Amino acid sequence: MSSNRVATRIAEIPFAGIRKVFEKAARLEADGVKVIHFEIGRPDFDTPGHIKQAALEALQQGMVHYTANSGIMELRQAIAESIQRYKNLSYDPATEIMVTAGGQEAMYLSLQAILEPGDEVLVPDPGYPQFSSCVKLAGGVPVPLPLKPEKNFAPDLDATGTLLTDRTRAIIVNSPHNPTGAVLTSGQIRNTCDFARERDLLILSDEAYDRILYEGDDFLSPAAVPEMKERSLVWGSLSKTYAMTGWRIGYLAAPADVVAATIKMQQNVMLSVCSFAQAGAVAAIKGPQDCVDRMVNEFDRRRHAILEGIAKCPGLSCDALPLGAFYVFAKHDVPGWTSASLADRLLEQAGVAAVPGTAFGTHGEGYIRISYATSHEDCMDGMERIVRCMTELIR
Repeated sequence: MSSNRVATRIAEIPFAGIRKVFEKAARLEADGVKVIHFEIGRPDFDTPGHIKQAALEALQQGMVHYTANSGIMELRQAIAESIQRYKNLSYDPATEIMVTAGGQEAMYLSLQAILEPGDEVLVPDPGYPQFSSCVKLAGGVPVPLPLKPEKNFAPDLDATGTLLTDRTRAIIVNSPHNPTGAVLTSGQIRNTCDFARERDLLILSDEAYDRILYEGDDFLSPAAVPEMKERSLVWGSLSKTYAMTGWRIGYLAAPADVVAATIKMQQNVMLSVCSFAQAGAVAAIKGPQDCVDRMVNEFDRRRHAILEGIAKCPGLSCDALPLGAFYVFAKHDVPGWTSASLADRLLEQAGVAAVPGTAFGTHGEGYIRISYATSHEDCMDGMERIVRCMTELIR
């Protein structure tokens, strides 16, 4: 028997850089060090009570069996109504909406459904690492598309002359953006849509943070731009909006033929999403939304704490104001220090776990990602630690 029991395509998928930081932080904590967790990209809030109660009641009423591969109709209808309310888009819940195990499964399954081996996908760099991983797992080729820090981290469409080939199939858009917190303006979204339409590309829009916005333009989905719905796939999630990361509820909104093909994938992967979790998701979408407003207001308070800390910190700055999600992509100017080495120093010397920008692509060099999905007190403490550490480093 060969000693290599792991398929090449899996061996080529790296472990997440965020995981490496988390594991280093855990080792320090095991030694009694108080670590400020700026690396974790999940809301630290509890799921609102009315959502948990709906899931509990569903359990008590015996909602414990398989559901339709595409999800329960009540949830698909609720998702369609929410998309109409917040994005001014009309989707048929029977044929154009599919419930998935989080937004990442929507990404994975739909890429499996639309890509032929060797198809190329333009992925934002810096960007969510699983974009590239999921493209590779589907037999495709991720092509890093640099973003322009001076233009709010918009895609550098001028750079595509050397990137496009006859195999280019799609472009991924992520706004609000992980890792930078940037939100594309309506004009930037329309420019990207024009680019895709002129080159006959699909737009794959990751909208996991669509309700976590602070200022600037209203949210605009590429699918809401005229003539774009039929060439857009929307990956959505309840994880961030309702602090439901562990519930694993997301969705795909797309043309009916794509949804039908993705349902085939679901039949062979998950079969169906957890039944009583879907009942909780219905309550999340159809219930009171003040819980979302309170969470976003608290995130905004933390955002200001991080930005005020960076303004006082030698060697750190922000290229673009983060207007959504819960991340700041801080640029560092410390000669001789890479993003990875600086992140290590912050963790080892200051007890602050931040993620090197290179965890999100080669164009992330020179940055660290700070997540403010932790308490306001930790945000203040963490930035004080970073300021002290950076002051000692560059004096």
